[in-house]
Amino acid sequence: MSADGVAVQFVRAAIASTESAGIDVRGATRDTSLWRELARPGTTHIGCEQAVTALRGLLRLTGDELLLLGPRPVPPGTFRMISLGLIHAPDLRTALERLVEFASITTGYSRSRLVVDGTACRIEIAAEPGADVPPLAAEIMLAFAHRFPAWLAARRIPLTGVELPFPEPGYSAEYLHIFGRAPSFDAPVAAVSFDAGHLAAPVVREERELLSYLQRSPADLIHHRDYGTTTADRVRNILERGDTSSRARAEDVAARLSISVPHLRRLLRREGTSFHRIREEVLRDLAIAGLRRGDESVDELSSRLGFSEPSAFRRAFTRWVGSPPGEYRDRHAALSARN
Repeated sequence: MSADGVAVQFVRAAIASTESAGIDVRGATRDTSLWRELARPGTTHIGCEQAVTALRGLLRLTGDELLLLGPRPVPPGTFRMISLGLIHAPDLRTALERLVEFASITTGYSRSRLVVDGTACRIEIAAEPGADVPPLAAEIMLAFAHRFPAWLAARRIPLTGVELPFPEPGYSAEYLHIFGRAPSFDAPVAAVSFDAGHLAAPVVREERELLSYLQRSPADLIHHRDYGTTTADRVRNILERGDTSSRARAEDVAARLSISVPHLRRLLRREGTSFHRIREEVLRDLAIAGLRRGDESVDELSSRLGFSEPSAFRRAFTRWVGSPPGEYRDRHAALSARN
C-alpha cells in the first residue's frame, strides 16, 4: 500500500487466482466501478477502501482466506481462530511461535518457522519441497507476519530484511511501501527479518480490540504498516490488561516493556504525562464503568480497585469527577430511567 492506494497488480492477481477456480468474478461483483478502474488506461493503483471491498468479495466467492493460493483450502474463520490463539500470549516470542505453528497446520505451508539467531529474528513461510509459494501468497503472508505482531504489541517493528522466492517483478518498487524496505528476490524461501529484541515486547492488545480488528479485516492490514504508538498508550494497555488496582506499580509495567523505571518515567514525561496520572485515569474509567453498571456497592467497587478503605476511594472519585461515587451512581441511574 502506498499513498496512492493498493497497486493494481495485487488486485489483479487476487482476481486471477479466484478466476482460476472457474468462478465468474465479474458476473458476481456488483461494484462495477472496480472494473472501470481496472480497465482505465494508466491505472496504477486502486483506492484502499475499494481494495478492501474487492478483497472481501473475493474471500466470499472463494470461501478461502488465502484466495485459493495455498497447498490446501483455508476455510473462513481460520484467521479468527489463529488470532484468538495469539491475543493472550504474554509476549511477541510466544505469539510468533504460535503463529508459525498455526500457519503451518492451517495453510499447508508446513515448513514455516521462526528462527532466532543471536540478535536476529526471522519468520520463514515455506511449503514442502516441490510446492511453490505463489507471489501473492508470499506477499499476503509476509505482510501479515509483520503487521499483525506489530499490532499485537502496539509498536513499530522495522524490518531488517525481506526475501521473496521469485524473480523481481515490474512492480517491485511497491514493496518499499508494503514492508518499509526493498526485498531481495529469487530467495530459497519467503521471509522477513527484524531485531530479536522485539521478541520480549509484551502483547498489550485485549480480546475486545481484536474482535473489532477482525470486523474491519482486511482493512487494517491494507491501511496500516506502522503500528507505533506512544509510551503512554502502551502503559495504559498494560494496566487495563493486567493489574487494574491502585496498587499497580511502575516497576511491574517497566519490566513488561523491558525498560528501566527511570527510562519509563523519562519517556512519559516527554509525552506530558506520568505513570501516576495514567494509573489514576485507568482507575477513574473503571470506577465510572462500575458505577454505571450498578451491580456492586461503592464499598465492593472500592475493594476491587485496590483502595485501602472506602473513604479513600470516595475522596479520589470526588477529585476525579467532582461528586461522590454514590451521588454519581444515583444521578446516572435516574438519567437512565428517564431515557
